[in-house]
Amino acid sequence: MKIHDVKLELGAAEPFSLWHISDSHLCLADERDNERKNKLAENRGNAFTGGHPERIRQYTEEQFDRVRESGDTLIYTGDFCDFVSEANLDYAKSLFSAVDAFVCAGNHEYSQYVGEAWEDEDYKAMSFAHVKESFPGNDIWYSERIIHGVRFVAIDNNYYYVLPEQLERFRNALSDGVPTVLCVHNPLYSENTYATIMEGKSPDEPPYLCGCPYELLLNLNDHRRRQQTTNELTREFVDLCESAKNLKAILAGHLHAFAACRMNSGIPQIVAPGGFKNEVVRYSVT
Repeated sequence: MKIHDVKLELGAAEPFSLWHISDSHLCLADERDNERKNKLAENRGNAFTGGHPERIRQYTEEQFDRVRESGDTLIYTGDFCDFVSEANLDYAKSLFSAVDAFVCAGNHEYSQYVGEAWEDEDYKAMSFAHVKESFPGNDIWYSERIIHGVRFVAIDNNYYYVLPEQLERFRNALSDGVPTVLCVHNPLYSENTYATIMEGKSPDEPPYLCGCPYELLLNLNDHRRRQQTTNELTREFVDLCESAKNLKAILAGHLHAFAACRMNSGIPQIVAPGGFKNEVVRYSVT
């Protein structure tokens, strides 16, 4: 297991450690799932591992064992499941019940067959309740939790936008001045983040960032440009993150590669690598 060690200065009441995992993309299906789901599990598992799908489960259990042995809290920033299946959701419930975890949803958590339909709130609604109950520690759509004097907020932004209730609750959370860390699946746009994750890439490759300016999406294909085009409310959300004096860090996933970025305000935005590669982040927090 590869561990990326990062120091975070958050204004904690006392030093502590955190683990950050994202994007395990479990590809499990069994007799409770239909033939199409089982075939999808085989194909997707092979694609993620180069023909060794058993490695995802092996790596995931190694990572969760390490977290459990440490006694530290796990921040999980989405896409534990690659698609909705009874086997994936049962496995999620089993693992997350055995560790102290704080979780936000990823886009794949609600994906039925991966790329077969336009994914939006109506699409999410087909599996929303069932998926939520499979992550028993907190509400993966919006949650707050205090750890050693630092507030962690989990927000589901997995379709590149936030909703009015999420923005309002987050604004209220920030109003008391408590040091806060935002946990999201899709990283937020900033000039530094964009430059960091696009280094060495072609302009027609998607940035996969929430709140990305439209002019940076013009080279994308129609699907990706539509998918990642922001709206006024989400721009307001990103602006709030930039201006809030007590927002100390953003933890994200989705990109399948480790990245240590900065927002315009100077706060760190750390992107966890793909768990399916057996890579995790460990934070030393002060």
